Amino acid sequence: MSKLTREELIAKGQIISDTIATAGKLNPKQADRFIDYIIEESVLKENARIVRFRNEQMEIPKWGVGTRVAVPKAEATDPRVRRGLTTSKVTLTPKSIMVPVEISDEFLDWNIEGMDAEEAILRMFARQLNNNLEELALLGDTVGPAALESDLIDGGSGTLYVKDNYLALFNGWMRDADGGQVVDIAGANISSNVFSRMLNALPDKYKRNYGQLRFLVSPGIEQNYREKVGARATNAGDRAVSSADRQTPFGVPLVPVPLLPFYPTVVENATMTGVAAQSLRYAPIYDGSQSVLPNALANLPTAAYAETTDYLWDDTLGTVTRVGGGNIGAGEVVKATYQAYPQALLTHFSNLIFAIGKDIQIEKDRDIYASTNQFAITVRVDCQFENLDAVVKAKNLGITV
Repeated sequence: MSKLTREELIAKGQIISDTIATAGKLNPKQADRFIDYIIEESVLKENARIVRFRNEQMEIPKWGVGTRVAVPKAEATDPRVRRGLTTSKVTLTPKSIMVPVEISDEFLDWNIEGMDAEEAILRMFARQLNNNLEELALLGDTVGPAALESDLIDGGSGTLYVKDNYLALFNGWMRDADGGQVVDIAGANISSNVFSRMLNALPDKYKRNYGQLRFLVSPGIEQNYREKVGARATNAGDRAVSSADRQTPFGVPLVPVPLLPFYPTVVENATMTGVAAQSLRYAPIYDGSQSVLPNALANLPTAAYAETTDYLWDDTLGTVTRVGGGNIGAGEVVKATYQAYPQALLTHFSNLIFAIGKDIQIEKDRDIYASTNQFAITVRVDCQFENLDAVVKAKNLGITV
């Protein structure tokens, strides 16, 4: 087979460093190929609706026909009732994300792949971008969680905190699901009863096709369920522990989501009025997972307020209380970041909208003084539920089998 020319590669939408060195914006075929590559290994691929767009903002129309359209009909008589469509829309306002990459000449000289390493590295970063986009779609929160600087920056402080500006870009599905149907499991371990309670909380009009619904859980919760099913002396029990077959409680696929933490991170602002206990969104809270910082936390590494000296924390009740005479002023708003107990989502797979712009830029530059090649991959993304009424969130799942 003859080797393709550069023009043929571009026409076929191939993503290689030579073709993007000067072009910047990918052509439509390249953009589609790059998006395919990003989502290829993502759990979003078969469990969410991927929407590709070009505009600054995208509106997805919604329509329905109400609760009942049929009326009694008498012979030769106008029923004098008309039914119409109810319409609304979902507005997506994507945010820009950049992946900055720098590769030194020395690395390329010594790397076993030689100059082909640039392409291999770009693909590696595209794969990591896939993980990062999935993380944002799941865990985004505009309040912006506090994180140890060392968790976000190599060589950062292991004791000082910064705001996670990436997760603050927009609210992800786990945060938005707080506005749907919420079921408190109250510590019960994962079982068919938990899934039954979630299905019972889903309005009946969304249950027409169970195979298009999805239970989304962390891998640890899915593993616990497999172990529980595996304890049965049945063929289903054998398959649960000896195969990778997807579990389907009540006929609904159970999807383990790799980037959904067993103990999901929650962040919220709390106004410290006097010395009264302020209730947080979740209770109980995973033991000792909290950090309390000024609400103005940004990029400057900052020490957290001290428990007992500045505030009191109750994991069981899910409360934070200002200590008089400490470093938290009366009426001050603080940022409380903590880990909740395991959670699960139930919804129709097409209700999970993940939008990614086709105006993708992969730009290359050269720092002649540092002898490095620099790449910048820029994409624009957003995510939403089409219909919050069709979402069930289970909270406070048990942590054992």
